[in-house]
Amino acid sequence: MSPADSRVRRPFVWSLVALGLAAGCGSDASEEELPPSVVMFSLDTMRGDHAGFLGYERDTTPFLDELATESIIFERAYTTMSWTLIAHMSLLTGVYPSQHKVWTDESVLPQSVPTLAQRLKDKGYYTMGFHFPGWLNPEFGFGRDFDVYEMHNNVEEARDHIRKALAERPKNRPYFLFVHLFDIHNGDLVLEPSPLYKTPEPYGDFFLEGATETLKDTSSKHLWDRIQKRLPKEKRDAVVAQYDGGIRYVDDSLRAIWNEWSEPHGFDDAVVVVTSDHGEGLAERRFQYQGHGSVFEEGLRVPLLIRLPDGSRQNERVTGMVSHVDIVPTLLDYLGEPADPNLPGFSLLDGRPADEIIVAQRPDIHVILQWPYKLTGAQPGNPKTGTIFNLEQDPLEKSPLTMKTNPEQFEEIATAILAANEAQTAQWHQPEPDSESAASPLSEQQRKDLANIGYTED
Repeated sequence: MSPADSRVRRPFVWSLVALGLAAGCGSDASEEELPPSVVMFSLDTMRGDHAGFLGYERDTTPFLDELATESIIFERAYTTMSWTLIAHMSLLTGVYPSQHKVWTDESVLPQSVPTLAQRLKDKGYYTMGFHFPGWLNPEFGFGRDFDVYEMHNNVEEARDHIRKALAERPKNRPYFLFVHLFDIHNGDLVLEPSPLYKTPEPYGDFFLEGATETLKDTSSKHLWDRIQKRLPKEKRDAVVAQYDGGIRYVDDSLRAIWNEWSEPHGFDDAVVVVTSDHGEGLAERRFQYQGHGSVFEEGLRVPLLIRLPDGSRQNERVTGMVSHVDIVPTLLDYLGEPADPNLPGFSLLDGRPADEIIVAQRPDIHVILQWPYKLTGAQPGNPKTGTIFNLEQDPLEKSPLTMKTNPEQFEEIATAILAANEAQTAQWHQPEPDSESAASPLSEQQRKDLANIGYTED
């Protein structure tokens, strides 16, 4: 019997509770009678292979490693693009970028695309969202159907906002808590000597003594833009150590949030999702640090844990590929909701079919994954373009297959992948666009703030 067949589902009286709440009843309901709440943490810029529970050698994630023993661990989870805006919109809607089309700084989510907050709010949930300013701002559609949607500048501010919101939430309703933490991401890019990753002490030197001293004469903008020659190894090691220090800082902060609020506010009785919007390139392929890993595994492969409150599926490892678009169907399934045919993903409680494609998209980039292959840069109808990586034989993506290296094999594999992509995407629901399709322009200050952390044309 498979783990999916043997799982124990919690017995919910979900629809009755929701109907009572929607009708203004249920004020006497105790928290024990409520459906499980939903908690989602998005750790911006955390690459999957730097998490301890996914095999990283450094002790970057001791808290998440403990949470992983109570969770389903997805060893090969993928974002829908290595850009915060696109990735989070897929994460919070359950649809691919070519469906939600929030993939430029003038995009806005069509009203015809329901968000996870909307779906849960319609079922009686109290919805709370906390985010770093910029790409998750309300003008793109992220704030829709949140009862509380607030910005914070760092994890300490987020912790204060969470504390206040959880204390003031209605106790007779389940809640959805979404928390976006940006502290792993690089800080402002400046020309004077300054670290690329700006974490509080002692995290800058946490994994490599003297890392800060090694980089004391290096500007963050120089690291970001450097293209002429490779940085010396001791400086590359120092940059990676400081990036890892940021992960450890956020992990320690998550432990503090969890310990403070788990018991009185029901984290123990909630479905908990922990993931990242995208990873980070650490100059493995180029001499500069910009780009968040692009289409490579360091950019697209992210951590993903799902902890179920009924205690089932603990420490279960899923080795097959899964996507961010599978998270919404999984949550709806666990809450007893019928499958939505407009969602392209799958409930991970039952598993994603091994031959189904996964994609990462933006208007100028298209990545198709069908294990063990990743096809990038191919144009629809033209299998002779692009690059293929065999992730099973070449996990570090060092030996690409192209028309130049092996034309017959490349064309055969690319043709098959493109055919599967065409067959599956043809079945995806295409939402109706709004008559007004452009978002309110970002303010000059917002554009300046985003440019300061490396976002220019994006």
